[in-house]
Amino acid sequence: MRVKIIKRPTGTVDDIPLDRFQIGEVYELGTEMACVFLAEGWAEAGPPLPAPETFKPLVLVVEDEPQMRRLTELILTTHGYHVIVAAEGKQALQRIRERCPDLILLDLNMPVMDGWHFRAEQRYLTDRKLAAVPVIVMTGEDDSASHAEALFAVGVIEKPFDPDDLLDAVSAAIGSQTQPDGLGSMRPLSRAREIQRPR
Repeated sequence: MRVKIIKRPTGTVDDIPLDRFQIGEVYELGTEMACVFLAEGWAEAGPPLPAPETFKPLVLVVEDEPQMRRLTELILTTHGYHVIVAAEGKQALQRIRERCPDLILLDLNMPVMDGWHFRAEQRYLTDRKLAAVPVIVMTGEDDSASHAEALFAVGVIEKPFDPDDLLDAVSAAIGSQTQPDGLGSMRPLSRAREIQRPR
């Protein structure tokens, strides 16, 4: 949901600091977060979506832990990405059929359908564009790089993660060294772990 900030938000929502939101700026927020902003009087309904040629990259965050899902969504939306979320793999398959993302951030251990089963289903979708959406594994598992390699992921983010590492990995996977908001990362890309495949 798009909202325009009209009053500087204060405090935190679900332990997420709100001081990064700037008055006059428009943000794409999840429904719950947008409702909090509207109810608190910090925002008003945002303008309609821009023309398709000005869309920002779309990232699907698949994460069962609500706080981690909200934090990841907040970090990405405040840096200009559009974000859709799913709490588990089955929901994620539904989301990608509704709207094809540019990248998927995938947790491994989730109820209903875990990341392993989601990835197996995703790779064999009949729509080849959906099957080819790159995936970054986002996990706290031991040997996360091996898991990511086995799932043919383009990268791995170990939880808990540094927000700059998340942004670097997402930017690299989408194919740009600059975030959609036009600001380059303040950290070298080497902090984000990419999977190196043998040639």
